[in-house]
Amino acid sequence: MLTYMLMDTLTPSQKRVLLFLQEFVNEKRFAPSAKEIARRFGIAEKNAFYYLDLLERKGFLRRKRHHPRRIEFTALASPYRPPRRVPVLGGVPAGPPREAIEHAGEDLFLDPVLTGEGEVYALRISGDSMKEAGIRDGDYVLVHPQEAAGDGDIVVAVVDGEATVKRLRRTAGGVLLEAANPAFPPLFLPAPPDGGAAPSPALRVAGKVVGLFRKM
Repeated sequence: MLTYMLMDTLTPSQKRVLLFLQEFVNEKRFAPSAKEIARRFGIAEKNAFYYLDLLERKGFLRRKRHHPRRIEFTALASPYRPPRRVPVLGGVPAGPPREAIEHAGEDLFLDPVLTGEGEVYALRISGDSMKEAGIRDGDYVLVHPQEAAGDGDIVVAVVDGEATVKRLRRTAGGVLLEAANPAFPPLFLPAPPDGGAAPSPALRVAGKVVGLFRKM
């Protein structure tokens, strides 16, 4: 509550400069120069320095004196951190596997703290087979696309072209896809008959679940 009250100490133009700084750093991984700030807002370079000094004095950022391209944002700036766009590719069941819906749909705009680094997409959950893992019908899972997964990871598994969200367990004889609901039995996929370490060819890991978003 205190953070949002403190944000009211900034004028609209100061908030716009703060947001530009955050967007620039989020994209480039370094801060804009005073000249770049001045060009963006059509102001004199000395006024760009004024905005930087003011935002630092008010506690929204910290500058490295000998490294002008380095800026650290404080917790006071977090309400104005630019959200990250996460595409919702479709729906996936948390129940018996069925064909995944792979069409462009809505977008979620989420705090980067929730999404983490790297590529991420969202899938809307239908069904309650993962409810004891905290994943409910209607939730959105955030998925990092990858083919590898560790024992115990919650994954988007594609079995013979049909997708489901389950916990992956490795056994000596193959792979188990476990629900987090006793009403749903695990799905066992035997290892290839040649004795190789790879899982059954019927299984493909399409991604690892790294987060959850729920609309209230």
